[in-house]
Amino acid sequence: MTDYVDSPALAKPGLAVSSVVDWPAIIAGAIVAAAVSFVATTFSSAIGLTVASPYAGPRQELFFIAAGMWLVFIVVSSFAAGGYITGRLRRRVQNVSQHETDIRDGIHGLTMWAVAVVVGGVLATASLGSASKTGTSSVQQGATVLSDRYVDLLLRGDGDTRRGGPGVTEETRAIVSRLVLENPAGNFSTDDKTYLTNVISSSTALHPSQASDRVVAVATEMKADANKARKIGVFVAFLSAATLAVAAATAWAATRVGGHHRDGDVDLSHLVRLRR
Repeated sequence: MTDYVDSPALAKPGLAVSSVVDWPAIIAGAIVAAAVSFVATTFSSAIGLTVASPYAGPRQELFFIAAGMWLVFIVVSSFAAGGYITGRLRRRVQNVSQHETDIRDGIHGLTMWAVAVVVGGVLATASLGSASKTGTSSVQQGATVLSDRYVDLLLRGDGDTRRGGPGVTEETRAIVSRLVLENPAGNFSTDDKTYLTNVISSSTALHPSQASDRVVAVATEMKADANKARKIGVFVAFLSAATLAVAAATAWAATRVGGHHRDGDVDLSHLVRLRR
């Protein structure tokens, strides 16, 4: 972006304002940025292109890369629109050099970014708070479903109904379920592994060595699933922080562009003018 040279001749007359912070322009830009982001995010959720989507197909890394790039695009486009509007609407102060005007435009863009981020965070927190019961219930249901899957893998027979064991009682299944829930990463203690091996061997007619191998296999799968969930959480956190930094830079640059167009009386009506 080309900067104007500081010169009294280039310092255009501005408006005498009571405050150097133009809050109406900041709020207008923040609202536009939030609206554009909301529309784009809603569209991406509709097509399943979000990092929170339960995608389980091949090449999952490509899916997360695509979702991350789409998230960056949403952030850049929304804060570019909000920043431009803030810069275009901001009232220029009298007797201020062009360089100082550019700096103030950029600061207004950063303020617009901060307002949008804070308001978005407050709304997200409020939404999570109002839906805490539903959210907690959903998380518990999801954990229960996953736990039931691990319990099924531990206690299922070998498919040969001719030599099935005595079966698994409800009490035994409840104990195994609690052990799985208490050790989501498969870090069973030695006593727990011994108990699970005995339960599997006595309930499914499997040899103790086979039962022990099953416990190890399920624990390994549980650990792999937990590591995958942890990596996704780290990826989402890093991506969120990175996109916020990109958003700040975009808001700064776009607001300065809007300010330059304001000072140069750039006519953009041809972009929306209907041709006859």
